[in-house]
Amino acid sequence: MAWLNPLTWPLEPWVLLGIEVTGILYLWGGQRRVGKFPPASRWRAVAFWSGLATIVVALDTPLETLARQLFWAHMTQHLLLIMVAAPLLVLAAPWLQVWRGLPLRIRRPVAKVIIKHPTLSGVRTAFARLSTPVIAFTVSGVNLWFWHWPAAYDLTLQNHAVHHVEHALFLGLGILFWSQVIDQHPYRARLGQFARVVYVFLAAIVSWALAALLAFASGPFYAYADLPSRPGGISALADQQLGAGIMWVPGSITYSIVFVVCLYLWFGEEDARGHALTPARVEVAK
Repeated sequence: MAWLNPLTWPLEPWVLLGIEVTGILYLWGGQRRVGKFPPASRWRAVAFWSGLATIVVALDTPLETLARQLFWAHMTQHLLLIMVAAPLLVLAAPWLQVWRGLPLRIRRPVAKVIIKHPTLSGVRTAFARLSTPVIAFTVSGVNLWFWHWPAAYDLTLQNHAVHHVEHALFLGLGILFWSQVIDQHPYRARLGQFARVVYVFLAAIVSWALAALLAFASGPFYAYADLPSRPGGISALADQQLGAGIMWVPGSITYSIVFVVCLYLWFGEEDARGHALTPARVEVAK
């Protein structure tokens, strides 16, 4: 089959360039580690490379071509970016290592400008607010719904630059969202374990609500309905329902995994707290 041949796949040069530069900086940064910043553990390195590979699968394979003809393929792209690549990159926590991959003569002036330059004070304030759990949750949820608004969605099918912006926002805000619930070594997320359980559950509800809207619609919402035919002969409405099903079921896997892990860790914290209080209660009773 032609689609099995990588030479026939669509080429997104900016995506490949970004992946290659990030990967090279990561490798260089691993050679320049210092003192308190140990090299990435093997499992975090696997998460990093798996995250990059997922981005390539989503944007530089026949899936990209299918996404221009089938809603379910486009939805699969979104889920790969938000629910696979983003949490893997957060789990990998490669930011310091990638930063160390830059030459010192570049890092120093760039860091000075970013941290101290008065012109960027507004940007620093905005980023600090954006990275708070409530704002991150709200912005990522609004972004998800906005790009599935028919006018915005159809624009991504007509304008390739807008399509790139959409994907960049899904990945970037996905990283922002998951960084609220997944610890990024050597730092911890702001939320406690129980708050993370609630956070992930509410995010799943937001996603399920959109999936339900798409699944139970009486007609197709998007410009795919204007195509004379679709691969596989699927109808536009069935295509939309299939995409909704992908969002609803496979799209819930990451939510479920993180929800269970956070719930388990919260139970562990409560159990440890209970054991710590028991000796004190016994002492008071005496």
